[in-house]
Amino acid sequence: MQVGKAAANSITSLRAGDGRGANVPYSFPSVPTAGVWIPTPPAHLLPQTPWVGQMVPFTMTSASQFFPDEPPPALTSTEWADDYNQVKTLGAVNSTVRTPQQTEIGLFWTEPTSKQYARAFRALALGRALNTSDTARLFAMVWTAVADSFIGCWNAKYQFSFWRPVTAIQNAGLAGNPATVPDPTWMSLGTTPNHPEYPSAHGCLTGAVAEILKGYFGTPNVSFTVSSTFFNPAHVHTFDSTKDLEQEVGNARIYAGFHYHHSVVQGFVLGHHVAQQVLVNFFQPVASH
Repeated sequence: MQVGKAAANSITSLRAGDGRGANVPYSFPSVPTAGVWIPTPPAHLLPQTPWVGQMVPFTMTSASQFFPDEPPPALTSTEWADDYNQVKTLGAVNSTVRTPQQTEIGLFWTEPTSKQYARAFRALALGRALNTSDTARLFAMVWTAVADSFIGCWNAKYQFSFWRPVTAIQNAGLAGNPATVPDPTWMSLGTTPNHPEYPSAHGCLTGAVAEILKGYFGTPNVSFTVSSTFFNPAHVHTFDSTKDLEQEVGNARIYAGFHYHHSVVQGFVLGHHVAQQVLVNFFQPVASH
């Protein structure tokens, strides 16, 4: 406990003035504009924590080190039409195509991810009977990678400022793409988070988690159990590999009506890059003497 407290105090001192909670301005249109984020129904909340994307990262050289190589698809493209129609069909609150299992998956991942993963990491450490030192190292690796993937994700989100499905689908006529038919009454299965769409935060964080677990244990075949208190009693999902975890999370954000396929994929890529750098350059085991 004393070692942990000393480490925490050192980190607190080290991170003084790192930009947490800073006043970072962010402007957005007052009316729907093609491809641009605006507050989403039902509450039309102001954008969440734009300062995160300007924070000093823990392991990255800058918040934009792993900025996505690709922007969101052009609104006149076939790729955009495909992504649009997929979430329009599967992510609607009244979808007739989404199965009960897909609905459960979409809602399962609407609990704040950090809470879900905190429980999952503890269960994993206990299930693997990791000692105090190995548990501390695992937690340091996953949470640092999560933090930097979050910073990198927010940096990209507030630069691309891309519209959410609920805005895009209700106002698709603005895009000028005949393959994206608007539905002015469309609503998502879950309540859309109040920040820009691209890339997916669940993609960024889960990509980092998956890559760290794969590197730490030396295999992608890591059994991993996640619970969700969205349901009462809580539901539990068990995964046999990091690939299965990523696949479900990626699908969940489409089922919930929050994201497009391309956004989830690019989120995973960002998270992987962050974690790969952490695995190579940080938290290396110290040889015993």
